[in-house]
Amino acid sequence: MTRFASLMHGRGAGGLVALQSLALLPPLGVSLWHGGTATLGILIAALLVVLIWDYAFAALRHRRFEPHGLTTAAIFTLFVPADMPLWHLVVVLSLGCVIGERIFGGRGFAFLSPATVALALALLSLPDLTLIPPSPALALACLPGAALLLATGLLSLRIALSFLVVMILVLGVSSFETAIILLTTSSVALVFLICDPTSAAVTSWGRVLHGALAGGLAWVFAGVGDGPPGAGALVFAALMASLMAPLIDHIVLSFNAWRRQRHHG
Repeated sequence: MTRFASLMHGRGAGGLVALQSLALLPPLGVSLWHGGTATLGILIAALLVVLIWDYAFAALRHRRFEPHGLTTAAIFTLFVPADMPLWHLVVVLSLGCVIGERIFGGRGFAFLSPATVALALALLSLPDLTLIPPSPALALACLPGAALLLATGLLSLRIALSFLVVMILVLGVSSFETAIILLTTSSVALVFLICDPTSAAVTSWGRVLHGALAGGLAWVFAGVGDGPPGAGALVFAALMASLMAPLIDHIVLSFNAWRRQRHHG
């Protein structure tokens, strides 16, 4: 199989980045269309930061330079306001890349999404910062990418459905209009943060629990209110769920082993 074919089948970290980059193109295009040169400036600055760290760690570890941070920069740009201070962007993205990914060995070895870590640090370090809620156009632009990631196995339907079911239950969603609002506000975070394959649970039942946990946490971080959670609540929910993902998988595997042992015993 050629290198291009391997990438398109999502094999390895390079394949993951290639497919996620394709999935991010439509929503990023919508964001740039509405945000103009200010959003373009954020994207360029974010790309410079993540690629510098990619190159620095590749040189330090004597490995080939691979621009895995492309998706981190794109996801980060979808959330942050265009007037975000440049120094703040540099600091939180640097910490997100290093703490969330690079110190664990890079893409495919870490269990945290660097974009999620960077966004959470941005909210914690600058209390007045408000992340951009997805517009209906941005939510619709996520659909082609979600379909691509779902078809290639890089988006878990179990996580997405369990997240939405929990959100519908805790919010008491009973109308089509409210359901559309929930899907719109959750679209970007659900596809690119909560369902991120590098930071989510990998076992079948673990994915169900992961999505349910993220939904419950989003509700809690939103203040246990009646309305859909904002972008900030979804970011913290994605971060906490990913921190719990290894434990969730361990519990599921331990339970399966106990059940098999009991069956054969």
